[in-house]
Amino acid sequence: MSQHPCPVALTRAPWRARAACAPWALALATFASAAVAQNVVPAQFQGTWVASKATCESPDRVLIAADRLTLVSGKDSQALGGIEMAGPGYFPPDYRGSMAVLITEFSGQQLVIVTFNVGEKKGVAQIGFAPVMPGKATAQLTAYNSHISKLALAKRFPLDKAMLRKCATK
Repeated sequence: MSQHPCPVALTRAPWRARAACAPWALALATFASAAVAQNVVPAQFQGTWVASKATCESPDRVLIAADRLTLVSGKDSQALGGIEMAGPGYFPPDYRGSMAVLITEFSGQQLVIVTFNVGEKKGVAQIGFAPVMPGKATAQLTAYNSHISKLALAKRFPLDKAMLRKCATK
């Protein structure tokens, strides 16, 4: 049986043993940072987004931060977390374009999805809200539809399926 190149008690290991573990530690750190990065919205997509024909002073807007998306319509707002940037598996295997996808409440109801660089046009995004789903009323579907209906995102925020543009930062 072969022994792992990195002994558990690294603090007592001679410097050569610690040096042998460096590639393992680097690989682990790289993997961990890549996993965390999927939960952070890239800086190029962060900021204020409005309907493509609206001014940046529009009362209806989407505010995107590193870890949160906030829908705003006048004085009404709804912040959503659980951000996940969709991985390469979201697109066909041979896709090499610039589109990116943000999903809110990734491990929950996935209430809002924003696609950036729609049609490979930089600075253009499209937002979509999760709809109430028809079908046989299972416990899971009933809970989902109840949550979607209670939030009423499409009624409160007139941006569902809207094409968006990013406002310049001040």
